[in-house]
Amino acid sequence: MGLSGEHGTWNEFLKFYDPRSADICFDPNSRPDPALIQFLTSINKKDDSRKLALLLNPSRPQVCDYSYKYPNETAEQRLVRKTLTHDEYPFDFLIPYNSKDWVLTGIIGSPLRVPISRFAPIISYSFRSGKPFDITKTEMIAVCCEKVLCLDNTEAAVRVAAVDRNLKVILDVLVEPNQPVINYRTSITGLDSRVLHLSNATPLSDIQEKLLGLLPTGTIMVGHLLNKDLKALKMDHARVIDTSLLFKYDISPCIGKLPRPSLDHLCKSVLGYEIPKSRGRCVHEAVASMKLVLAILEHGAHTSVPLPDEMLKTDVSGLLSMKKNVLSKRPMRNNASPPWCKPSWKSAL
Repeated sequence: MGLSGEHGTWNEFLKFYDPRSADICFDPNSRPDPALIQFLTSINKKDDSRKLALLLNPSRPQVCDYSYKYPNETAEQRLVRKTLTHDEYPFDFLIPYNSKDWVLTGIIGSPLRVPISRFAPIISYSFRSGKPFDITKTEMIAVCCEKVLCLDNTEAAVRVAAVDRNLKVILDVLVEPNQPVINYRTSITGLDSRVLHLSNATPLSDIQEKLLGLLPTGTIMVGHLLNKDLKALKMDHARVIDTSLLFKYDISPCIGKLPRPSLDHLCKSVLGYEIPKSRGRCVHEAVASMKLVLAILEHGAHTSVPLPDEMLKTDVSGLLSMKKNVLSKRPMRNNASPPWCKPSWKSAL
């Protein structure tokens, strides 16, 4: 099924955009860039936007591989699949194309030499393995970083922590922001410009190199709202478990879309403890993310959690008057390719 924009499908759009030649040439490859851009920007349906976001993801081939339900699927791979097939995943993990200092970790193959589309400049990719694709690998690394606000209104990593499956801290370093900072968020990070300068913080490129060494092909990256950490680190990783996409509130779907459960709330309701409020707590958050995944894998923890007290007290939109139910589980996917695994983004038109 093709993508559909404000004026319908690609063929219908051409009749609106260029009625004189619409019936002559439907092939997107023969159309100028402005026509393609206008059609793509007119897409407003969620399903089509999701499909397009996945088609534009540089790690899409690996995402497709890790999204299937295999006969020999491990419990860890099942959580990877649940993350990658979540409705919000394509929008969360769509990396920008306007930066050449991004790296892809845990990707199979050799560097990409051509842009994925004519609109996308070549990104400087980093690859670290040519080993065969292996979904049985169960190694996991949890990553979390603290971020500062930069002049261009983006977030940059200022501290990054990583722990292994045994909850051993394998990385905990301060990062030198590569852009001017306008807010160090000192109450959270415990840092300011003077402290960061005196600490001899590590350049981001060196941090990326360290993480590349920790995340070989097939290793699972774990985190909570992991996409935000990856954007701050300027990295993309195909095989991920994001606890913000695994857990949901135990309520009726008719209430509508609610914010995702916070990591603090998941720790209280699933793990039974509170994350320390001390400054520089990204190590504790990385540990908490790994513990949540292990709670599912080793103890069968439920992924539906109760609403926090502060939400129950608000009674917004009749929240308290509605009966709370566990969200029904989605049917398991079969071995067929996900609908967004297409040879190229233009084939979706």
